Amino acid sequence: MMEIFTEAYGFIVAFVQGMGWAERLSTLTGLIYIVLSVRQNPLCWPFGIISVGIWMVVVFMGKLYSDAFLQFVYVVLGFYGWYQWLKGGEDKTPLEVRRVERPLGMKLALTIVVATVPVWLLTKYVLDAAYPFWDALTTVVSLVAQYLLAKKYLENWILWIIADIIYIFIYHLKGWNGYAVLMAVYTTMAVLGYLAWRKSMQPRKV
Repeated sequence: MMEIFTEAYGFIVAFVQGMGWAERLSTLTGLIYIVLSVRQNPLCWPFGIISVGIWMVVVFMGKLYSDAFLQFVYVVLGFYGWYQWLKGGEDKTPLEVRRVERPLGMKLALTIVVATVPVWLLTKYVLDAAYPFWDALTTVVSLVAQYLLAKKYLENWILWIIADIIYIFIYHLKGWNGYAVLMAVYTTMAVLGYLAWRKSMQPRKV
């Protein structure tokens, strides 16, 4: 176990040192975005938009067009989430944390199942992904989670936890233990986000 963490630490150090200024700025603003989203601070959204916007340009310049398109979707959802958090409530008031009701939950579950199939076929037969099904599933789940985060549904954190845990195993199987540890950090942040948001829903004592 100690060897894994030592290897992961060395990987992270080398990874950061090998970053250009754009990658470092994208990573930093991304971490700020996660912390602020856990705290329900609307300022998380501009940081998130900057993070994925920079990464969108980076991967586009690297000719990773599908990834660039995915980041573009995140940018659009970022502006949508920013507006929702500020004026998405009744009478354009700030949006409050809420739970996904059963009808919406059924629709989202069906969406994940239906959308995963074509993405899986695309990643398997066109993009030649290493783990096409899991790659497709995590992509779809992450997009749904981002939508729920924008609408301030508590269950967004559950989907992030699921996606991040899958990523941990994928990266470990690929031998990318540094990335696996980073995903473990994201998983921990998602758990903290769920607990913090659920606590905020409890009636306050007068």
